[in-house]
Amino acid sequence: MAFEAWAFMLPTITATVFLPFLQVMELPTEVVQVAPHVRPEADGKPTELKKTKDKAAFLVHGLMLHPIRPVKATLPDPHEWQQPRSNLVKNLADDFDIFSFGYAQTTPLDAVASTPGMRNGVARLKEAGYKEIVLIGHSAGGLIIRQFVERFPDAGVTKVVQVAAPNYGSDLATINVGLPKPQVSFIKSLAPTPRTLVADASEKIPEKIDFCVVVCKLWGVQTDSLVVLDSQWSKDLQKQGVPAVLVAINHFDAMKAPHAVSTIGELAREKLVRWNPEQVESCRTILFGKDADDAAVKNPRAKDRPLLRTIGKKILDR
Repeated sequence: MAFEAWAFMLPTITATVFLPFLQVMELPTEVVQVAPHVRPEADGKPTELKKTKDKAAFLVHGLMLHPIRPVKATLPDPHEWQQPRSNLVKNLADDFDIFSFGYAQTTPLDAVASTPGMRNGVARLKEAGYKEIVLIGHSAGGLIIRQFVERFPDAGVTKVVQVAAPNYGSDLATINVGLPKPQVSFIKSLAPTPRTLVADASEKIPEKIDFCVVVCKLWGVQTDSLVVLDSQWSKDLQKQGVPAVLVAINHFDAMKAPHAVSTIGELAREKLVRWNPEQVESCRTILFGKDADDAAVKNPRAKDRPLLRTIGKKILDR
């Protein structure tokens, strides 16, 4: 059965039936070391890993629409924020060796975490002896890295940083007009019904893995322009005590703007702790209330982060 057909059937099937089918799929992927930069071999063979730090960051992008050249969706096309000269790579480079993961977007996103390319990419980092392996994923990439640690808790990953991830989906993924044909199944898998099914059926995030979400927000509204706040910090994550940091930024600039990049970098470097129910409720009151705009991070300075200060105990405390 074609994947596009499966994508439209998602609302009528259970996640427990859908996921095992996806876990066996091959998909074009690519892992490139971007700090220190190691150029891929022209013949497509894996390059030698250059280990210069004790920590590795593994960057996973989200959806990139290709309406003009749909064939590009069949290739592992990295985003600009994953490039060697991006703000995020520069921010992390003093403490991390950094690796960019690209993947074709021709299947439902649930297939990506189990691809040989991603599993082998993370396995190489573990074999290289990195003491910390941090997965950082934006949007759909945040869902992929979450699924990876849920399915492979012993892969060596020590931390996950989700940024603007549609854990409960995005309504914009329900639009049926003007979608690049190769990407239909990927886009449809981001809709609220399949995402909620998968999230609610997912395994609990292993306690040994630090996990946090960066929630992105526009002024005066409960969204970052693409994903609503209670999808980014979804109820299933709240129940597990997963901490959240609120950033004033739109969805598309979340991995580029200096204050957002600074926040992501700090979360990647520091120890994270799960919240107790009282801390979760305190965050809920702020994040979904009238004070959310004032609480959002608007600049790179940690001391100006009212959300963390109001809760009383910084999530970065060891």
